[in-house]
Amino acid sequence: MQILEIVLYSYKGQKRIVSLNPGKANIITGSSGTGKSALIEIVEYCLGRSKCLVPEGIIRDTVSWFGVRLKFNSDEVFIGRANPSKKALSTNAAYLEVGTVVPSPEQAPSANTTNDAISDFLTQKIGISPNIHTPPIGHTRDSLEANIKHALFYCFQQQDEIASKRNLFHRQSEEFMKQTIKDTLPYFLGAIQEDRLALEQELARSKRELKKAEQLLKEAELIKGEGVSKAISLFAEAQEVGLSYAAVHSERLELFELANLLKPIAEWKPGESVFPGTERLTELQSELYTVRSEHNEKAEAIRAAKTFVNEAEGYSSEVKQQEFRLESIALFNTEDHDASTCPLCSGQMINPVPHVTEVKKSLERVKENLETTMKERPRLREYIETLEKEKEVIYKKIQEINQEIDGIFREQSAAKQLRDLNVRRGRVAGRISLWLESIELDSDISKYKEAAYRAKQRVISLKNQLDEESKQERLQSIFNRLGIQMTEWSNMLKLEHSGDPVRFDLTNVTVVIDREERPITLERMGSGQNWVAYHLIVHLALHKYFAQHGRPIPRFLFLDQPTQVYYPRDQDAHLLGSISHLVDDDKLAVKRMFDLVFDVVEILAPDFQVIITDHADLADERFQSSIVERWRGEALIPNDWH
Repeated sequence: MQILEIVLYSYKGQKRIVSLNPGKANIITGSSGTGKSALIEIVEYCLGRSKCLVPEGIIRDTVSWFGVRLKFNSDEVFIGRANPSKKALSTNAAYLEVGTVVPSPEQAPSANTTNDAISDFLTQKIGISPNIHTPPIGHTRDSLEANIKHALFYCFQQQDEIASKRNLFHRQSEEFMKQTIKDTLPYFLGAIQEDRLALEQELARSKRELKKAEQLLKEAELIKGEGVSKAISLFAEAQEVGLSYAAVHSERLELFELANLLKPIAEWKPGESVFPGTERLTELQSELYTVRSEHNEKAEAIRAAKTFVNEAEGYSSEVKQQEFRLESIALFNTEDHDASTCPLCSGQMINPVPHVTEVKKSLERVKENLETTMKERPRLREYIETLEKEKEVIYKKIQEINQEIDGIFREQSAAKQLRDLNVRRGRVAGRISLWLESIELDSDISKYKEAAYRAKQRVISLKNQLDEESKQERLQSIFNRLGIQMTEWSNMLKLEHSGDPVRFDLTNVTVVIDREERPITLERMGSGQNWVAYHLIVHLALHKYFAQHGRPIPRFLFLDQPTQVYYPRDQDAHLLGSISHLVDDDKLAVKRMFDLVFDVVEILAPDFQVIITDHADLADERFQSSIVERWRGEALIPNDWH
């Protein structure tokens, strides 16, 4: 994947194209503030970065859409990303078009996809196969799958990155990115085979198959047991539960004879297992409820009758007292009595007393009521006696029902014991049946052993292919070859530590010079010239390896301001990109640096593209022939867009 065009669309409907040459070095030189450094942010945003980090100002104020036109081996792709609103860092609105030849749209496109879809598309398009990095046991970070965003770490060097002594790669200073680089770079270098994920999945399946084969073998060995001794043991179990009473003499019988004796036992079937009297028990419990209700009703009737008798006796006693009081009237003369004269003192009364005749009538009525009460008392006693007898009959019925229910429960307890015995018998018969099947069908367990052996060998083979030590050996071999190349270029550039071996240290993600006294890391090297040069040779060595081994990395390297440690940008208005003011050693250092870039591009042509944005404008034939745009008086954003 290389870049053919960087395209901008204005809010006014205008279009700006920065054309680039694939397979070559492309230089954009110009003054400060012309938008050179923004190109990396634009390209990375179009290639799937979630945040739009294009600097605020004229670019964000005038551009509505950003776009890149890409070249692949057999086709072209145009990708567009909408410029987020001023209050947002991103938008998911994106545009994708694929074809043999895809010109950039004349007008700002309308979204037809999402940024996530763009990332997935590019990941597959550049050939990143399904992969996974699983952290070692004990590490807490999640597994990681390399994708296009990780591949772009090796394609950009911004102005503050290319001269850094602490960070070697793009975005390495961001949180967790250093570890991400360490986890994904082995895949991009090919130290982890392309089919590693498939191999890991196959290993997981093979482990399951091995476990299953070993379990079958174990079961077969357990089932087969120890031959005759196992058969004798099974006979003993059968006798214990009453399935066999035959005497077995193991010293007289062969294994197959014992198996024949055990076959009838294995065919034993349990009898009826339903508890007896279940339906009758339900009937009795229902009848018991009804009879108890009748018993309660009789008891209530008896209580009411007895209460009535007690009240009647009280009434008779009261009536008898009334009779005695009224009979005292006989003391008086009832025939000539004057109602206005007191019968005791013969005095005159204001209110006349009742006539003695009326008192007698009352007394006669009381006697009649008393006679009626005395007559009804025997009938009440007879009624209560009848109720008592009926209650006794009902009570006896309750006792009979309870006895029958108790009998059913006793029968069910016996049935439960029988059922438990049958369960034990069933277990013994089942074990005998299973053992007989193993003796008859699988007397030779070699097939289980063979299956377990094959499964184990498959697991071992896959583990060897995925061996972490082998991965580290391959990785170290790659780093050794990269080190040879970097050492050669270090000598060619005549760097401070040239002559000493150079190597890449993945553990610390840095460059190391192996001096005889002690190793020196990038951050311990002095001079910005060294920092820039080692950034350059590391990236060029990686891309040479990527290209020559067909690794899934975009085939471009974007460098911003590689001459910054030599060129005084504050004097650009006067120098206009010229480096003639530099001392001869610095002039030669700058020339050697660009010559290295041009040489690597030519060696890898047409499979490698370099894009350089810089203030410098060297009076060198190869440099001048590589310039695609010169922004002095011009800029990324045309004047008529303002």
